[in-house]
This record gives sequence, structure tokens and C-alpha cells, in this order.
Amino acid sequence: MSDSFQFISLSQLKEKFPEGSWWVQHYQDFNEDHIAAYYNGDLTLPFLDLDWEKPFPQQQETILIFIDGNLTVDNLYNENTDGAIGLMVMGNLTAKNIAVGGQEIYVQGDLLVEEILCGSYNHGEAIVNGNLHATVLIEDDEYRIKTSGQQWTRCTINIWEGEGVFQELPVDIGELLVDDVLDIDDEEVGFLFGMLISLLKEGRSALKDLNEGLKRERTVPIYFTDSTINEDNIMKLTRSVLMPKDKHYFDFEEQGAYFKVNREHVDAEGGRWNPSIYMKDDHNHYFIYLEEEQMVSLQRKSVDEGAIWEDITDKPQEQLKDISYYWIMLLTCVNVSELYLPSIDRHELKEVMQHPKIKALDPAGEENDGFWDGSKYYRFRQAHTDEDGDDLDARIEIQTSDGTFYFYTLDNEKYVSQHYQPPNQYGRESISYLDSKRWEASGRYFTKFMQFISREIAEGVNAEEDK
Repeated sequence: MSDSFQFISLSQLKEKFPEGSWWVQHYQDFNEDHIAAYYNGDLTLPFLDLDWEKPFPQQQETILIFIDGNLTVDNLYNENTDGAIGLMVMGNLTAKNIAVGGQEIYVQGDLLVEEILCGSYNHGEAIVNGNLHATVLIEDDEYRIKTSGQQWTRCTINIWEGEGVFQELPVDIGELLVDDVLDIDDEEVGFLFGMLISLLKEGRSALKDLNEGLKRERTVPIYFTDSTINEDNIMKLTRSVLMPKDKHYFDFEEQGAYFKVNREHVDAEGGRWNPSIYMKDDHNHYFIYLEEEQMVSLQRKSVDEGAIWEDITDKPQEQLKDISYYWIMLLTCVNVSELYLPSIDRHELKEVMQHPKIKALDPAGEENDGFWDGSKYYRFRQAHTDEDGDDLDARIEIQTSDGTFYFYTLDNEKYVSQHYQPPNQYGRESISYLDSKRWEASGRYFTKFMQFISREIAEGVNAEEDK
């Protein structure tokens, strides 16, 4: 490889060093014995090892590789992260895997990584003037990556916490990386940077099938197994987890439509009402009512002023497409609620909130009291009356590494209410019942929280016993 390079002093490259590079300010700190390996044009390599002396054993004072073009390499790496050869690419850098540390990696164009981009230790950084695309980004020891363009990754792994975020879903590191690069004991899983380098030198991949990381087997049966508008399904709606104990109905909005499910009840005037469903979109009101003879009645009315209800029970199926569409949407939403709402134990959360270690925190949850697990922040709010006289329910909030918030509130006797707040926005939002990925993420983050807080509480108990 050295035959294709020119070995020149750093001062000869001073006009080529781009603004923002470490070398602009520091090339004069080196003498003429410290040299750069300069390549003019596009270069393709099977691998590039940036450990001292490895690329150019006959040129031991090489401290920088300067590619005046594009660089394509299968695996780019170095093992010694206290210091290593710098790399400057004035075009695009394309690699299958990159695992580096201890130097500046400067890319004037785009950085494209097919599998893993891993920067280790705080002695180095990567600067990308273009866009960064990587399947997996491994964050290790405060390594810095600066991107001027767009940054896109399918998965980000936090080494400190031993977990990752894959397509917005939290996953364990062991679901993403092969065992060879993991230090596994009974309580936690660590990451072995040196073993990652060894695998890359052997030409092996450190990734498992990423799609497996999204899969979680659930044994909960589907609540509605058919979508027929009949008595059985109407009654199941009235007995669903969404039906509160203190009201005769539940309601919600989904994709611009309003839904309200009423169970059998007696109104304020003493009138008895059978179970019913009311739905409304931009064009029509829909009413599904269970008659005394357990027959189902279907009604529709335009939203136009002066419109009257029309009985559509016996209409041809072709004319029932709209009411059937919203009926199926309603059943789908309730199916999702039955799958995810019971998965968080309300009693378990109440016990956590009453633990002395949690009660010792700021009860309003406004003084940044809480816990940090290395990638997520947990805050707690006890039930209290605020200064405006409003009663606030107990809740916890989880702030993820990308700035998303998840809220879990004890405001319902049957389940824990879940909300979220997107990054860079203010104000919590209801989670759409049709957004199963958001529900899955909320559930997984809560599971991570319970694992973390259980360890914190156990460590506190052990510390007291050791006194």
C-alpha cells in the first residue's frame, strides 16, 4: 500500500487542511520527522489499521493519512485508543465497519457505514462535514461525533447502560451484538472494544439480525378475534380495560374521528339506557345501539344542520362501508389497549412511589430530583395540590437520550395512564392507539425503569444493613 502514497511533512499540507480540523491549529507542533501519508485520488482498501506503524511499517513516523479524494474500505479500525494515526478524507468515506479512537477522523463529504460505527474513549473525535449514515452507532467513553449535515442511524447503543434504541424501541445490547464482543455476568452486560477489533480483523460481523431485536413474544390473547357488529362485541367493548369504574362510558379521538362507548346505565332522570356506541367523523354521526331484544340497530346522520337520523340497519353492505370502517378502527384501538395497558402493574408502581427513597425527593418533581441511569433520566411527582388549587396525580416521567419524554400517571383505578412528549416539543400527548410502536416503546422503557429502580432500592437496603 505504501507504494501508492507520498510521504511528506505536515507543513506541506497546511494549505489543504480544512477549517475546523485539529490539524489547522496543531500541525506546527510537530517536527519534520513526523510525516503524513498523502494519496491523491480515490482509494479502495480491504482494511485500514490506524494503530501506530501498522499501515506503513517502513514509515514509522507517519501520524496522519490524507486522502485527497474518496476512501472506500471494508473495515477501518485501531485498538490503541490513547493515540493513533489520524485520517483525513477530502471526499466521502464509505466503510462496512469503523471502530476507532485516539485521533481525529475528518471527512469532508459523507460518512457511510454499512454496519457499525464505534468511537471509543474521549481522546478522539470524528468530524463529518456532510451527512452521516450508519446502521449501528455505538457510543463509548464520551467519544465525540460532529456532523454538519443529517445524521441517520437505525440503532444507537449506549455502552454505559448496556442497551440500545432501535427504530425508537429500547433493546438490550445482547439482542444486537454477538456474544464475542460482550462481557456477560449475572447482573450486567459489558462491551469489549478490543474483541470488536479482533472480529473486524478476522472479517467477521459483530451484529446479530437486527430485526430480532424488535421482536418480543407476547402471550396475551387478542381481545377481539372478529370484527362483526354484534351483541357479543358490543358487550366486550363495555367490559374492556378502557371502561372506568366511576363512569358509564369511555371516549377518545383517533385519526380525526371521535369514539364513545356507553355501557348500560341509568341517567339522571331515571331513564335506562342499553349499551351503545357513538362515532363521528367530518361528515357523519354514527350510532350503534343494542335493542331490548338484543338486536343491533345502526343509525347515521349527516353533520349538516337540520339533518335527521337514518336507520341503516338493513342497508346493503356497500352502503355500510363508512360505519364499518370506524367500527373496525374502534375494535383495533381497544385491542391495542388490552394488549398494552395491563402490562404495567398499577399496584407495583404505587409501591415504588411510596418507597422512602422516592418520597424523600421533591414531591412536585420540579427540582431535578430523580435518578440518572447513564442514558435516561427518571423523575417522580407525588400526588399533591398545587399552588393554584389543582389536584395533581402521582406520576413518573422518563426522559430518553433523544429528548423524548414518557409519562406514567396514577389517575385511573384500572390502569396506569401513558403519555409521551416528542423531542423539542412542550406538552404531553396521548399515545395513539394505532401507534403500536410507541406503545411498545413506552412499555419497554417502563420495564427498564423498574429494573433500574429495583436495583437502586436493593442497593439502599444493602447499604443500611452493612452499617
